[in-house]
Amino acid sequence: MDDRYAEGERQDEFRRRLRVEVTHWRDERLITAEQADSILGRYDLPPGAGGSAIGNRTVSVIAIMGAALIGLGIIAFIAANWSEIPTLAKLALMMVGTPVIYVAGGLLSYRFGFVRIGTAVILLGAIAFGASIHLVAQTYHVPVNHPNLMPAWFLGVIPLAYIIRSQSVLGLSLIILLVATAFRAQEWVPDVFDDETVWLAPAYLVLGMLLFSVGRLQSRFDYTRPFARIFDIVGLLVVAAPVYLLGYHTIWEELRWSDRWSLGVLSVEYWLVVGIAALAAAAALGAAWWQGRSQRTALILWETLAAMGMGLVAGAMWVGLRLGAEWLWWAFNLVMLAGVLAMIAAGYRWNRAWLINLAVIIFAITLFSRYFEFGFGLLGQSVAFIVAGVILLAGGFGLEVLRRRLVSRIGQEGAGS
Repeated sequence: MDDRYAEGERQDEFRRRLRVEVTHWRDERLITAEQADSILGRYDLPPGAGGSAIGNRTVSVIAIMGAALIGLGIIAFIAANWSEIPTLAKLALMMVGTPVIYVAGGLLSYRFGFVRIGTAVILLGAIAFGASIHLVAQTYHVPVNHPNLMPAWFLGVIPLAYIIRSQSVLGLSLIILLVATAFRAQEWVPDVFDDETVWLAPAYLVLGMLLFSVGRLQSRFDYTRPFARIFDIVGLLVVAAPVYLLGYHTIWEELRWSDRWSLGVLSVEYWLVVGIAALAAAAALGAAWWQGRSQRTALILWETLAAMGMGLVAGAMWVGLRLGAEWLWWAFNLVMLAGVLAMIAAGYRWNRAWLINLAVIIFAITLFSRYFEFGFGLLGQSVAFIVAGVILLAGGFGLEVLRRRLVSRIGQEGAGS
């Protein structure tokens, strides 16, 4: 198999498993600590990595949670005491506080070797940067929910993720991007609509397609490959969200006839952003295809078909909303089922256990949501709860058995290759 992309991912997975296995070997005294370090050094892994893989991950999670809580606390304190804080103190918080936090995080990471703690402090700096933007806006009497504030925050944080190679900062950046889109979308949908969310659903699906395509492009390069999975997961979740939303039959029942024919009054910015996102997704996918043209065509074909399917579903949403056919709710449920099956098939075909896990989660949420949507109407409330409990237990057991079998089979095939 001469697929460089797949080979790179297999190597990353092998190195991860090696760290875990070396830990077990050392703990069971099959090898000494010195031998464990020698094995890890043979594959350019830092000494002691095998013994601290799980512990390091726990430290990272705790540090990130601490940074997030500190950031939220600072924001809440400033918001509650804004009028009482002197002007010079406000300027110091805005102009000095964020750089100081960044410098402290950099020193901890690169000077003293506390990489995970330092990264968490830098994440705190990214949160403080966003707080500073909003503080400046309030100083000039700009509303906190102004649609331009969140995009400015995103543009100031996303480069940092690649500079320090931090997945946590990248995750924060993508969350900011989604929130920024929601804030900016206030300007896209006019007041003639009763429910803005419905008309924004296709636009978010295109955004998810863009994130997925960017993830596929990043998977082709060694430097950006660690970030590809985050883009893939966020992109697939963003795609699944509008399909899940339009699977509710009540949305189609409540869609007004006047709204159905108001599609033409959506703002020019709405269509411009959607068009640019679609073109960017096509460009990213085309670049990914060009970069991997000498690799396995089946993988490239699946990525292309997946992105094209997302675009077709977005187009079907616009047409469906225009027509307002109440029967379309079940069509989007079928689309969701087809997408879940495609994710499971792709995860099994290309050894992506995380893709199977994500598909199972999406399917479980959709299934139980549809049950509660119809179950209370068809059954008595007490009976519906009992049946729901039985379904949760039996369905959860069945899904977990299926997931474990698929993941175990992927692991066996990966080890064999």
